[in-house]
Amino acid sequence: MVTHHASQDSLQAVTADEPRISKNEALEQPTAEENEHSTINKGGAPVMRSKEDDLSIWQTVRRYKLVSIMAMAAAFSAALDGYQINLNGGLVSNTGFIRQMAKPGTTVIEGQYVSAWSGLQSSGQAVGQVLLQYVTESYGRKLAFYIIWVIFVVSIFIESFATRWDHWLVAKLFSGMGVGMLQSTLPVYLSEIAPTQLRGFFINAYSFWFVVGQIFASVALNQLHAMDPLDFRTPIYTQWAMVGATIIIFIIMPETPWWLVSKGKLDKASKMLRRYNGRVEGYDVSKQIEIMSATVVEERRIAERDSQEGMWAVFQGRNFIRFIIAGWPKMTQQFVGLAVFNSNATYFFQYAGNKDPFLVTVILSCVQLISMIMTAMLTDQIGRRPLTVYPYAVTTVSVLCLGIIGCFDYTQKSTSSLLVFFACLATFSTTGASSIGYAYAAEIPQQCLRAQTAGLSLASSNLIALMFSFCTPLMINGPLTKWGVKTGFFFAGTGTVAVIIAWFILPEVTRRTPAEIDEMFEKKVNLRKFKHYVTDVQTHAAEQHEMEAHTHTA
Repeated sequence: MVTHHASQDSLQAVTADEPRISKNEALEQPTAEENEHSTINKGGAPVMRSKEDDLSIWQTVRRYKLVSIMAMAAAFSAALDGYQINLNGGLVSNTGFIRQMAKPGTTVIEGQYVSAWSGLQSSGQAVGQVLLQYVTESYGRKLAFYIIWVIFVVSIFIESFATRWDHWLVAKLFSGMGVGMLQSTLPVYLSEIAPTQLRGFFINAYSFWFVVGQIFASVALNQLHAMDPLDFRTPIYTQWAMVGATIIIFIIMPETPWWLVSKGKLDKASKMLRRYNGRVEGYDVSKQIEIMSATVVEERRIAERDSQEGMWAVFQGRNFIRFIIAGWPKMTQQFVGLAVFNSNATYFFQYAGNKDPFLVTVILSCVQLISMIMTAMLTDQIGRRPLTVYPYAVTTVSVLCLGIIGCFDYTQKSTSSLLVFFACLATFSTTGASSIGYAYAAEIPQQCLRAQTAGLSLASSNLIALMFSFCTPLMINGPLTKWGVKTGFFFAGTGTVAVIIAWFILPEVTRRTPAEIDEMFEKKVNLRKFKHYVTDVQTHAAEQHEMEAHTHTA
């Protein structure tokens, strides 16, 4: 990759006429084009992969206790996300909420109102993800979290005093902005503070706590409904406890060393690493800073060489391919029918004739929790790609089965049970695959474009969610369609296309360093061959580590 030693000065100015020597000792033999793009000069290039990156997962867990605790605490803030999403979705079936927001004399809120709320919330997510990335990149990840907290406070304040459906509409805009901002910022944050071997685990921990928050919301709604079916304010007030806990976490969270290095704040980056990893035996703070600096310098050199700088760099050259890959797993979750069996689950099962839709949502949330535990434990061992593509394929089959059930009387006990079963299966498979989507959004982009790419790719997913948020309730119970459970047929078709595309474009980046990922994209390695490709970064690091070992032995 780079051809000179990185320093603090080199972060400010990078020369464009450095010598390049192509040499690849990978298991996957390089093509002529790959050799042309290889920029590792093994005689003088700095190492861009640490010895720490070669440790096993369990060795890493035992060594990095303090930073792991901080990463898990940061991931816990996602519980607020999940709590808000499920609370807002579940309230549409609350008797008191219906009496307050629906037209007089009706027992179900009109589909157009539900569509407007869901749609504007998805719009808010996209707006938040696009706007906050400028703050995240320019002023740091930590300041972005404070902005997110303020947005959540505004949304809960409006919800607490809403008396009309349009009041609730405004609340949904701010709620969506907060959720979207946290979705695009927290995975990036976790990817930048977690050890390479545990990135997938902690990014999935974000989704784990998101599901836990959903369960809390479902249980709270169910219990409060049993106590007083007309009381919908108390569940809203419980959100204040969530934002209170979240601000404490945001205060103690440190800025990420990768962002500090990218801004030339090497002393602060060193201080952060020393505070959280300084007690780890054999951990060399200066070498870690050199690796980060070298990666940032090389990315800037390539960007300057290819004239891919500025706000449109995300959509130029290989960056555009990375943008599509970063967003595709989350886009796929929309195409396989998330809006049917998750986002509008209560509304869907209520229309399907289920007598206890709240209980169904609790069951679905527990299924999500099991899925997340399994995904978090396996993602750094099995990899991102198989745990994304295959589960989405299962979801596509599940929604097809939902559509088939819709051709029969699904209000009968036997068919109703099948309905719940396939909804649970779709939820189980999609939850894990969807959570890995955040890993792709955080890991695939270059470091210098990480915040922008993650934000814009997730915003693109939410624009698709926006479309389905408006359309799905109308598909289920619209004035013209009234497809009901047969809506599954539509998503079986869109899901099939999305999964086929995912098979061809999703690479495996598990336990790869940012420099390795950069190199493989720069060399245009076949996306489906990333897993077994040995990079120049790997071979050069192995040679240097071996030389150091011989030197110490001598």
